[in-house]
Amino acid sequence: MFGSLVIVLPSPHEGGALLLRHRGQEWTFDSGKVLEAAEDQPSIGYVAFFSDIEHEVNPVTSGHRITLTYNLYFDDGGPNDAVSGHLVYLRPPNQDRFRNAFAALLENPEFLADGGTLAFGLRHVYPIKNSLNNVYKILKGSDAVVYQSVLTLGYEPVLYVYYVYCDNRGVMIDKVVDFTRWMEAFCSNEAPNFEDVVHMEGGIFVHPEGKPNAEVDISDRIEWVTPMTKFNRKADAVVRTYGDVCLVVRVGKAGDRLGYPTVTQLKRAYSHSDRRVEFRDRYYYWG
Repeated sequence: MFGSLVIVLPSPHEGGALLLRHRGQEWTFDSGKVLEAAEDQPSIGYVAFFSDIEHEVNPVTSGHRITLTYNLYFDDGGPNDAVSGHLVYLRPPNQDRFRNAFAALLENPEFLADGGTLAFGLRHVYPIKNSLNNVYKILKGSDAVVYQSVLTLGYEPVLYVYYVYCDNRGVMIDKVVDFTRWMEAFCSNEAPNFEDVVHMEGGIFVHPEGKPNAEVDISDRIEWVTPMTKFNRKADAVVRTYGDVCLVVRVGKAGDRLGYPTVTQLKRAYSHSDRRVEFRDRYYYWG
């Protein structure tokens, strides 16, 4: 399910306005006034909104507000074309504007002159269990705009879980990791520590909130374009860590923006690093 559709039947009424709120903004849909403006034309009122939008109906002061409400679902987990079976996305009105602005920014040689990693905090809630693969097909709103725009420009947008450990370490992993089960898989005196698990899961240490951290030996700087949100938070109280899902885009240096390491290349290089091999030899892989 990704949203709701409310159809207001043509019964005269006053009041009953639908209030929609999201991230500090509010919209009002006053069906009574909409139907009244239609005069003698047979009309209905309708409004559709995402499922994570807070909504409220004001009291009806006169008449009757009669509605039909439908839950909206993606078929088989995503918007598919019935003939080709390929993913089909409706083009939001601001997608071209965002794509053009993003492309213009990367044309500026002073912006990330040496290349870097951009991260976008997600703006909507998604059903996330153990994998992020299904989320790509159901991105919505501004999240879908960023993903589709960057993809059409030739970049590789990737969903990561950004974990914060003990408030002073940042880690990016392209999956949801159950750190507690990792610890329980070994005897208490042989249990791997957090750094061990990160290496075994193919995670990448990053500077938390863009701040250098001398305690980690493998680190990457993250530039947050939109701030991290807690909508899709995964917490693990036992090891005192929590993770938030975000969209990550790597860009190359000025003059060669598409010359960046892909996820496959990063995983290959990281899996052959001396420290990863050391931990792999020390512990058997348990997943």
